[in-house]
Amino acid sequence: MPQGDAAMPFLRAAVAVLVGSCFVPGVAPAASPASPSEWAALVEAAKAEGKVEVILSGQMPQKLRRVMPAFQKTFGIQVNFHTGGGRKHIERVLAERRVGRFTVDAWIGGASGALVSLIPNKILVPLEPLLVAPEVVDRKLWYKGGHHYTDPELRYIFTWGASPSYNVTINTKMVKPEEIRSYADLLDPRWKGKIVSRSPGQGSAAGSVPMFLNPKIGETWFRRWAKEMDVTLVTDARQGAEWVALGRFPIGMFGINTQAVRLAKEGFPVQGWLPHPMAEGEVLSASAANIMAFDRPPNPNAMKLFVNWALGREAQGLFIKAGETSDSLRKDVDNSVIKEQYRILPDRTYLVSFTDPDYINRKDEVMARIRKIMEEAGYK
Repeated sequence: MPQGDAAMPFLRAAVAVLVGSCFVPGVAPAASPASPSEWAALVEAAKAEGKVEVILSGQMPQKLRRVMPAFQKTFGIQVNFHTGGGRKHIERVLAERRVGRFTVDAWIGGASGALVSLIPNKILVPLEPLLVAPEVVDRKLWYKGGHHYTDPELRYIFTWGASPSYNVTINTKMVKPEEIRSYADLLDPRWKGKIVSRSPGQGSAAGSVPMFLNPKIGETWFRRWAKEMDVTLVTDARQGAEWVALGRFPIGMFGINTQAVRLAKEGFPVQGWLPHPMAEGEVLSASAANIMAFDRPPNPNAMKLFVNWALGREAQGLFIKAGETSDSLRKDVDNSVIKEQYRILPDRTYLVSFTDPDYINRKDEVMARIRKIMEEAGYK
């Protein structure tokens, strides 16, 4: 059993947690907390296995490798982590399973590969039955009072973190932030020919699809933006961000903000986010802040322990500090360790698109419609 301070969050929460809750749309049914003796038995069984095999896939999750020693320090169990792009890991997992090899316990990373390959191939297991740490089970400690999943069945891809989604980048010498307070402002004729962007129908759906589904923006906005604004499209986000940073374009959109933030750190007059919410509303994006558990794990008890540890308050604090660009969906985590633009602010109202059934079920359809709009406007 965890000693001293490591044990206290679980023991205190075990006394306080209320078991059972009603189903809330957009979140999964409630899990059940373990008693102190059940928790102790899980820890001992995990220690007997001695290790846990974890994939950290994506730019933010790869930064979490610095946090993995904390699990070993707390429980004496080694974390063997594997970084790199999701595609290569999926190919390896599928190939291994075809010959009866099962080498992965858990995955922290983006949802796209899981939705396309892992779930259809029945490689993931539901998370809720694995959640037993009282501080993890207690829904009152989570954003909007529930656990959040980004798969259609609300079972397999547990989203533990998110941050506001930013679609607009500006050159700070050419545009004042207050000049853009709504997406309607980006249709102002004075910005015609002055916007560089990645195509909103390509790449991540997290920025464009919530806009399309927002009745205050919708398809009409995309059609006007494509036909009226003479936008310059790039396929390379770095190139788009550089053009804004160097003043070739005052405004950048859709998928170049991450590169803009990096250029700002180098001293260029570019900002990849606006300090105020857009009038049509704000969207939370999960990016790669998800955790998944594998079927037939090589270390089932260590995997279960790792999942509960990863979703606890202490680990979440370490995760967001190391990851830098995602806030935790736990309400009891101090988010002052990350920059303001990545924080979930209590006085703001957000659309949580990644748990919205309309977003989950329609994003491929919407992305196809946006591509069609761009093609009809003459963009290739």
